[in-house]
Amino acid sequence: MDMNQYLAMFIDESNDHLQSLNEKMLELESNPTDLGIVQIIFRSAHTLKGMAATMGFEDLAALTHQMENVLDLVRNEKLAMQEFIFDTLFKGLDALESMVQDITQGGEGKADVTAIVESLQAIVRGEMPSDAPAATASAVAPATTVGVASATSIELDEFQQSVIEQSLSAGHQALYMEIAIREDCQLKAVRAYMVFDLLERYGDVIKSEPSTQDIEQDKFDRNFSLYYVTQKDAAELEPMVTSISEIESVKVTMLDPSSLKEMVSSKEPQSIAAPVVEAAPVAAPTATAVKTETAAPAAKAAPTKAPTPAPSRTIRVDIDRLDVLMNLFSELLIDRVRLEQLASEVKVPALTDTVEHMGRVSSDLQNIVLKLRMVPVDTVFNRFPRMVRDLAKSLDKKLELIITGAETELDRTVIDEIGDPLVHLLRNSVDHGIESVAKRVAAGKEETGTVKLSAFHSGNHVFIEIEDDGNGIDRDIILRKALKNGVVSQEVANTMKDEEVYQLLFAPGFSTAEVISDISGRGVGLDVVKSKITSLGGHVMVSSELGKGTKFSVQLPLTLSIISAMLIRVGSEKYAIPLTSIVETGIIKAKQVRDLHGSQLIPYRDTHIPLLSLSRVFEVPDFDEREEEETEIVVIRKGDKLAAIAVENFIGQNEIVLKSLGSYLPETMGISGATILGDGQVALIIDPNAFIK
Repeated sequence: MDMNQYLAMFIDESNDHLQSLNEKMLELESNPTDLGIVQIIFRSAHTLKGMAATMGFEDLAALTHQMENVLDLVRNEKLAMQEFIFDTLFKGLDALESMVQDITQGGEGKADVTAIVESLQAIVRGEMPSDAPAATASAVAPATTVGVASATSIELDEFQQSVIEQSLSAGHQALYMEIAIREDCQLKAVRAYMVFDLLERYGDVIKSEPSTQDIEQDKFDRNFSLYYVTQKDAAELEPMVTSISEIESVKVTMLDPSSLKEMVSSKEPQSIAAPVVEAAPVAAPTATAVKTETAAPAAKAAPTKAPTPAPSRTIRVDIDRLDVLMNLFSELLIDRVRLEQLASEVKVPALTDTVEHMGRVSSDLQNIVLKLRMVPVDTVFNRFPRMVRDLAKSLDKKLELIITGAETELDRTVIDEIGDPLVHLLRNSVDHGIESVAKRVAAGKEETGTVKLSAFHSGNHVFIEIEDDGNGIDRDIILRKALKNGVVSQEVANTMKDEEVYQLLFAPGFSTAEVISDISGRGVGLDVVKSKITSLGGHVMVSSELGKGTKFSVQLPLTLSIISAMLIRVGSEKYAIPLTSIVETGIIKAKQVRDLHGSQLIPYRDTHIPLLSLSRVFEVPDFDEREEEETEIVVIRKGDKLAAIAVENFIGQNEIVLKSLGSYLPETMGISGATILGDGQVALIIDPNAFIK
């Protein structure tokens, strides 16, 4: 069988499982005795191992198998989680991620993980590292096993039997299943894996014979049996299993508490009709920001399941296809604007009605296409808890990362670019913001610091905030360093507000760290952060209170593909200004313009703002606002700063498609791209951020 056709699916699903494993391991680290979390981790690792074995990535499957052995001891309460066990499992996850990354890049997913495997095997043998705490994981005395004689004998230990009994008391179904694969089947292990994969979508396989490891390695004849706990009706499961290709037969025996004991003591399992117990709905765990809060688990109880979810109504779509769809719609939008212009010129009622209807339909289509490109910021946020955990450990700090608003959506183009800037900001908050435990205690604070990562919509923007309760920013230290480096003069420093001082952190090479490290202090990498966010049409603001903490607030546009803009004319040229940057439009009289040190100012509200001339910046012929008695202006905003742009006249508001100028054109100050208008002309798109310093 050619497995290459399944490679893309394997990579996507492997990354999903690895992300889930990281998240659940962090949850387990906060609740080491929660067996419910262990069961979820074990199932995810087991599925990943089966997928890797099926695809032929033996190194990946072997490492996952060793991790699974440790988790199996934990879920059976024969091993208690300790810090060094978490560290070893996290190293294993890092190695698995590297292997999957290698496969993504066309490799074979091989890596030297001998040291990790030896550590995992030592944990299983009970040989703890010499530097491990005295209170290490202790093995529980071997469980008394009870035999179930059948066509294939299965032994259940007391814990497994207890899991089934408690699942029955919770209203779940307990089943004993015997499955036979056709004799002419060429890939028995693959068919068996498909059975286990199906069953694990709707419940838990408690025990199988032969073991899942032997089945995956094709070390079985053509029959296997298993104990299974689920909320799904047995009558529904049987046809679902038999529908899998080359499955010959499925025998399902329903169990109740009394029949379970009979099964354990008898030589042959018998079909016994269990009374129907209607399970009460179980509420799904309530997710909070950093950790997922779950109900306290009952001792030795199987994880409580939420009601069986409805079949998935989502599909995976290749990103390139979405990009092609967006490009095609962009062309359609340009043609629509052209048709609207032609219809207004010829004034044929039938044509006008048709074009208006086309406009309404294409507007709905535009909303759908844009929503298809929207991705939750969770796809970026979900890698941060593990990163923060490792940073805190390396710095010997205690802290908690609280994430809110992870469901907030952004355009995929923005999502792809925003990850690295957020990494810089988080690393700075952890390293330079949060104090050491000793300093926090001395300052009367809790030992554990808090870093809050939040996202929310506001108008046509998304705000991402990173806030810590650390020491805050000392403006005097920043100013001294800025003066020393010649970033500002003493005269300017004397008049700077706090917010302006904090913006100095984004100057190239500026740092307040006394010792430069791979993590370093505030300022390292922040110039990169600002330039990247600015290139995305956003900006970053800083607020801080000494001794209380610091907040970085990043403002980003919802989308970078199709935007609303104000079309203006300056001389013979047309320009587009994004509406998100416009405060208002107006008219200014020539006598109101004031000259100050070579710059022009105009009165606005209770202050004065700069007046900028596009005709002079871009050397546009046939227009000079200085010769006009009245000039139309557009007031633009960047953060809390304002400026006015002089224009000849307004054309109107329009939906425009952003087009790149291409690498063959040099970067032009104040221009972020171009768009094609309805009459076929090209209009340059103004970047307001470039005009406000």
